[in-house]
Amino acid sequence: MKKNKKQFVWRYGFALIVILSGLLLTYFNIGNEFLGFSSVGTWLLYVGFLMIAIVTLQTLSNKKRIIDERMEYIASKSGRITFLVIILTSFAIMIIDGIKPITISYSYFMSYFICGIVLVYLISYKILLRYS
Repeated sequence: MKKNKKQFVWRYGFALIVILSGLLLTYFNIGNEFLGFSSVGTWLLYVGFLMIAIVTLQTLSNKKRIIDERMEYIASKSGRITFLVIILTSFAIMIIDGIKPITISYSYFMSYFICGIVLVYLISYKILLRYS
């Protein structure tokens, strides 16, 4: 039980560091149009609060999770499938962009792309869990 408390303290601490760095970047107006995102500071704030919410939900949940070799195998296979889909999708996007330029802003594109990656992982994990 002591190990779990230590893990949650580290997770809360990391989330607070992410929030503080987001506040600093926003306050000093650093990171506008950085790597395609409109504001890195607001994204860090969003991710930090999301991390706090997830850690809080994990703390309130008393569900015991049993992880065996089968679950690790399924997670590994799902990760490989997700990586393959990322590579194939990126290649397809490069071809489509060469034929007809994509006119969506980079921040929206990356948001949709990351959401798609998470969905591909979740769907592949559930399918592999059901059929193995």
